[in-house]
Amino acid sequence: MRATVLAVLVLALGTAVVGAQEPAPATRPAGPTDTSAWIGTNYTPAYAANQVQMWHDFRPDVIDRELAAAKKHFSLTTLRVYLHYINFREEKDAFLARIEQFLTLCDKHSIRPGFAFFDDCWNHKDVSIETPPPVDGRHNGRWAAVQDADRKDANLPLFRSYVREIVSAHARDKRVLWWEVYNEPKRKDPFTQKLCELGYRWARECNPAQPILCCWDDNPQTEIVNAHNYGNDFAPGGAWDRQADLNPAKNTVFTEAGARWYAGKGRSNGSPVEVIHWLRTRRQRGKTAPGVYLCWELMAGNSHCRWYWGTKDGSPEPPVPWCGLLMPDLTPVSYAEAEAVRSYATGRPRALLFQDFQSLPPPADPPGWRRYPQGGSTGSGYLTLEGQAKLVAGQEQWSDYLLEATVMLKADTGNAGLIFRVSQPGPGHDQMRGYYAGFNMKALYLGRMENNWRQLAQVDLTKVEPKIQLGAWNLLRVAVQGGRIRVWLNPLHDDTRPRIDLTDKDPIAHGAVGLRAHSTTACFDDVVALPTDVLSTTVP
Repeated sequence: MRATVLAVLVLALGTAVVGAQEPAPATRPAGPTDTSAWIGTNYTPAYAANQVQMWHDFRPDVIDRELAAAKKHFSLTTLRVYLHYINFREEKDAFLARIEQFLTLCDKHSIRPGFAFFDDCWNHKDVSIETPPPVDGRHNGRWAAVQDADRKDANLPLFRSYVREIVSAHARDKRVLWWEVYNEPKRKDPFTQKLCELGYRWARECNPAQPILCCWDDNPQTEIVNAHNYGNDFAPGGAWDRQADLNPAKNTVFTEAGARWYAGKGRSNGSPVEVIHWLRTRRQRGKTAPGVYLCWELMAGNSHCRWYWGTKDGSPEPPVPWCGLLMPDLTPVSYAEAEAVRSYATGRPRALLFQDFQSLPPPADPPGWRRYPQGGSTGSGYLTLEGQAKLVAGQEQWSDYLLEATVMLKADTGNAGLIFRVSQPGPGHDQMRGYYAGFNMKALYLGRMENNWRQLAQVDLTKVEPKIQLGAWNLLRVAVQGGRIRVWLNPLHDDTRPRIDLTDKDPIAHGAVGLRAHSTTACFDDVVALPTDVLSTTVP
């Protein structure tokens, strides 16, 4: 008898309740959804180790500041935000009120979120309303999947109420961009497949004005192709193009669009700069430019996704976070990424100089750059300097600016880094007037060069974390304002202070920018020079 009653109940859950008043059908544009203006990332606040904690420990003041920084530095238009039925089950009224409060905050910053209901990733048991602290090194170690103990038909009424009450409350809400039934479902699992199908039906019964999404790629439960890609095949007709063009009748959004090149790995996973370059090239080729949610997440915080998949517990901090656009103090992980994304989203470049080396056929140098001495090589997608070499660009009248690049050492000899306020460059290894900030496996150096070398500061890198690794990218940044010179090398998520901060009492006042290798082989990428006002910590 129980089995018969349960079967009837499950059948009823797949249809509208008899006699219930359904909302009038919403008006949605005919044809494929234009996602081209959807420039965003996934979001849990820096304080939250998972989506349950985001909503249970809801901190609107923190969220407000993080959204303001997302708009200021990246001009993001959207966020992908996860909900969880545990919050709905344990604290329904507070949870629903917090969704409304979150939407108010998003609207304040002109950001339209989409909401995901279910997930099959990471922890399938022992997740509760209280979230323990994250474990260093463990990527997304507290993330909450649909719990194994809850994967039963008896819970379908709960899941139905969870989806329908939230969608129906915001079915005409212009602040909501889309609804997503299921993130990365294990489609071969019968219960997961059932929940994908029922979840889509429950959401569609509410007649929302917003489209409904579901992984993976194109499938019957998604109204837009829902793509994920952590590869670097950006070639015409390659993997990214194939997903973007999978079903023109639906268009595509990449709700997970890449991550950086992690230390020790053999390739990039599709960095924000690479994805934005790919979008620009698609536009130039007359192709649609899909929406993208970049580098997994906004905050390099307690989700611990700055470590790679499968990294061992207790692993040291990586030199550059694998995922995350902003540090918890609201500074960008990379100002080059911020400029690439912001200028794409707004159409208004702010950089004095920007070079991602993506369009260079080896061994060409970028237009406008001058190499001293002549010769050397350029890799595909990044630039390589060998031996004694300098590459100079920009204008000698530039004075105060921020200069940033990623730098990979390929040999344990010599050093490599950034030159700035450069004039009178020549082929000699110290032939220039200006400053140099460079590093090797053991030390970070800052010096003044006037056809010779005068060291201003040195930091012992053998005593700090993270250690410099051959073949790994490092983030090097300098800022010059008057006589003040600051140098950052691999800022940490909980300590973004410069490694060097000094004042040259008789400064070299102006000059161009460049890259330098001194008795070594080094690769450079994502070079940007920006006005120093980008360093302001004030958010709107």
